[in-house]
Amino acid sequence: MMQREDRLVEYLESSFLQDLLKKKGVTDISYNGVALFYVSNTEGRKKYEGEVSSQEVGDFLRQIANYSEKQFSYLDPVLDVSFDKYRLSAMFLSLVRVNNRKAYSFSLRIASTESVLENDDGFFPGNTKEILLDALNKGKSIVIGGETGTGKTELQKFLLRHLEPCTRVIVIDNVQELELSRGDGELDLTSWVVDERNQKASFSALIRAALRNNPDYLLVAESRGGEMLDALSVVMAGHPIITTFHAKDIQAMPYRMARMAMMCEKKLEFDDLLSDIYHHFSVFVYLKKSYIHGKAYRRIESIGILKEATHTIEIMWEEGK
Repeated sequence: MMQREDRLVEYLESSFLQDLLKKKGVTDISYNGVALFYVSNTEGRKKYEGEVSSQEVGDFLRQIANYSEKQFSYLDPVLDVSFDKYRLSAMFLSLVRVNNRKAYSFSLRIASTESVLENDDGFFPGNTKEILLDALNKGKSIVIGGETGTGKTELQKFLLRHLEPCTRVIVIDNVQELELSRGDGELDLTSWVVDERNQKASFSALIRAALRNNPDYLLVAESRGGEMLDALSVVMAGHPIITTFHAKDIQAMPYRMARMAMMCEKKLEFDDLLSDIYHHFSVFVYLKKSYIHGKAYRRIESIGILKEATHTIEIMWEEGK
């Protein structure tokens, strides 16, 4: 019997998106209620010339919901699904308006199993690559911040590929992107896939379980909320972590981490959390993205280390300085 995830992959890859999914370098596909757009590593953002109707998109999204055993309706208008290398976020027509008419919208992220940064020297200006690899070799925790699409996951994949053979690594993700990027069998690597429908398989639950598995490194694909408190507990127990989250600049990152941790336990004191972050975390990286002739260029904007005594970030490299 075909498994749920296999059915989803087969249906998606045979849908009206199949031509785009076969196109090399495509990382994102979106539908704004009128037209399809895609983002490619080589072309930047482009409009897809093929046509698709709102009815076709609606049928497609409802079938994805059915295979995922999720509701997608007026009562449940937001659909979030992760399977294999795909992440789909969709909005029901009750929420979307285009030219004053109802429509569906969605965004599909396609994970790459390769590290596109290996030969991208533009991503690592100055001596930033050497700084990161030195931190990795010393078993330091590395926190990566930036806006959507700046390459946070790609940098995680790069770091994973440069860990020493036999390093015990636990990857916690909602797709299989990070695990597949280091498939040479040299690492003692275990990948746990998050199931948000099951509280015992949430990001927070799996992070806590990782402590009982004695990892040399824990990779958490993206910290989005209260699980940051669990990530802090892992680091305080002596297990370095590599994780990502959204932030506006490098100086704001420790404060955002403390705020995220308080989402899990509001009785905690902000200053105490901030002090623990400065004491236990090491290297902070902030990524930036810019567009030239429609093509996105991603790079490290700054790298800093936390100074516990002064609660500041000492910048080791910064763009333009």
